[in-house]
Amino acid sequence: MRIKKKGLALWLALFLGVSSLSGCGGGDDGMTQLSEKGAEILNSTEEDPDTDVEPLKQKTKLPEDGIITQAQMETIAGKDEKYYFTGKTDSGISYKWTYNGSQIQNPVEQKLLVQCSEDGTEEVKKLANDAPYALKVTLEKMNLAAPAKLTLNLKEKWDADKVLYCLEEDGKLYQLDTAKITTRETGKKKTERTTLTFNVTKTGGDFYLIGGSTTGESTDESDDKSKGTADNKDTQNGENSTGSSGGQSSTDGNTSSGQTDSSGDGTGNTDTSGGDDSSDTAMTCTFSIECSTILNNWDDLKESKAEFVPADGWILYPSEVEFYEGETVFDVLKRVCNQAGIQMESEWTPMYNSYYVSGINNLYEFDCGKDSGWMYCVNGWYPNYGCSKYTLEDGDTVEWRYTCNLGRDVGDQYYD
Repeated sequence: MRIKKKGLALWLALFLGVSSLSGCGGGDDGMTQLSEKGAEILNSTEEDPDTDVEPLKQKTKLPEDGIITQAQMETIAGKDEKYYFTGKTDSGISYKWTYNGSQIQNPVEQKLLVQCSEDGTEEVKKLANDAPYALKVTLEKMNLAAPAKLTLNLKEKWDADKVLYCLEEDGKLYQLDTAKITTRETGKKKTERTTLTFNVTKTGGDFYLIGGSTTGESTDESDDKSKGTADNKDTQNGENSTGSSGGQSSTDGNTSSGQTDSSGDGTGNTDTSGGDDSSDTAMTCTFSIECSTILNNWDDLKESKAEFVPADGWILYPSEVEFYEGETVFDVLKRVCNQAGIQMESEWTPMYNSYYVSGINNLYEFDCGKDSGWMYCVNGWYPNYGCSKYTLEDGDTVEWRYTCNLGRDVGDQYYD
């Protein structure tokens, strides 16, 4: 496997520096709540045992409240198909949510009602250096069952070659994604109108689509993945968040990874091959490990662990890593740590049927407070299931981040 240093692509658009989003929040939730909540979600399937739930079709028109129940989501979980949920805002903009069933491992209720307006967009345009277009998108608070795309069919044409999907906080704009722009023709007069598609990794509140022209910058519509830096994240709970897993340790805590079994059978058999190379075609992902939140919570850090915290928080800078079809986030973490000489310890957790990563670079859960531990994020989304159950796809961006506040400080909104 090759690891190649890859610089973070920080670019300016709409004459505006748009930075990545760092999550924030407060609360006094105990660490054990993570494990308890994860178990609650995994075991909560009794919405109404006497009611038969009709399996969702590939295309579903949303009900008036926009809710798809947990029981309905269970009918598509794990299926290798795309599922579409359609609706229309009060302002007449039609929209479509897209989910990949194979990425739904832990079904939860989805609140998919969307509202769009131009209220407050004049101020947002000014923040974007007088961008010509802006639209407010209001999403209900929910925990995403899987990475989701949202498509909006606007009622007008935007003469823009770049549209950013952003969050506004305290007079600053934070980029969440770059929207894919397409043009469609409607009506007898073949009126041209704009369609925007973007990734949703954060919900609950108002977000903004901001459009305009760039200066000497090409627009590659094929790249519609989120391109944020290591602070660009969202939504996770449960296994590999920050709770105690209660599983059996598969390493002694003093050596680097590569000693644990990633087969998912919980036997603890060692496997130093670094993954199954049965496929001849290698794919790549961007992989990083960082613990910068500790720098902001230094007084809470155990004194004996100070030597393991890099001055800038980076344990592994974003690097391009090769992997093979079928490999999981855990497989790649194990191999990367082994090759880079980074200590990693994991535990098999029967509750989640997955591995829980308790320590990286000798930094463990609870080392920087009762709400601290490791979390992983893929393409801006914190999966609500274990890292050894998340199968990677070519081009994914994987970030391992140490949290000191149940994920709130790294952008996870699950416990807000």
